[in-house]
Amino acid sequence: MLNAESSRRAALRAHVHEAHEQLDHLIGDLASVGGYRRYVAGIAGFRLAAENALHGQIYPTWFEGWRPVSMQRSLSEDLRCLGIVPPELKAIAAPATDSALLGMLYTLEGSALGGRVIARRAAALGFDATYGASHLAEQTAKPENWRSFLDLLENAPEFDADEAGRAAATLFRHARDAVKLADRAEEKVDG
Repeated sequence: MLNAESSRRAALRAHVHEAHEQLDHLIGDLASVGGYRRYVAGIAGFRLAAENALHGQIYPTWFEGWRPVSMQRSLSEDLRCLGIVPPELKAIAAPATDSALLGMLYTLEGSALGGRVIARRAAALGFDATYGASHLAEQTAKPENWRSFLDLLENAPEFDADEAGRAAATLFRHARDAVKLADRAEEKVDG
C-alpha cells in the first residue's frame, strides 16, 4: 500500500479540493430550517442524478461485492416529508472506465464524512431519521463502507489518477450546480 502522502486518496483529495471548497461555501452552515431545506433540495437533485448514472453499473470483480450506499429511497422520502421538489439536473454520464468509477465513488462515498456534520446540524433544527433527515441516517450508518472503498481505491489493479480526479471533480461541480438550481427555484417562488 502507498503511504499517506502518495496515496490515491490524497491525489483525489488534491484534485477536488477547489470544487469541494466551492460546494461547502455555497451550502453554508445550515443554521436555519430554510437553509436545511435548500440543502436537501440541491443535494437530492444531485444525488438522484448521480445514482442514476450508476444504475445498472457492472462493477469490477475485484470489488468483491462491495457497493456504494444508495440514498434514493431515503432522499425521496425526505423530499416527500418536507414537500420539496428537487431541481432537475441534466443526466450525468455513467463512468466509462474503472478509474472514472473510482473517482465518482470517491465523491459519493466521501460525502458520508460531511454527512455526519450535517446530520448533527439537522438534528439541532429538529430533523432526524424519522423526519426529513433519513437520507443522512442512511448515508452515515455504515462508516466501514468508506474504509472498504478506500481499500479498493488503493488496491485497484489499474488506476489513472487524472481520469479519476476529473470524474470526482465533475460530480462536485454537478452538486454545486444542483444547489444553484435549487436557489434559483426558491428565488422564483419568493420573487
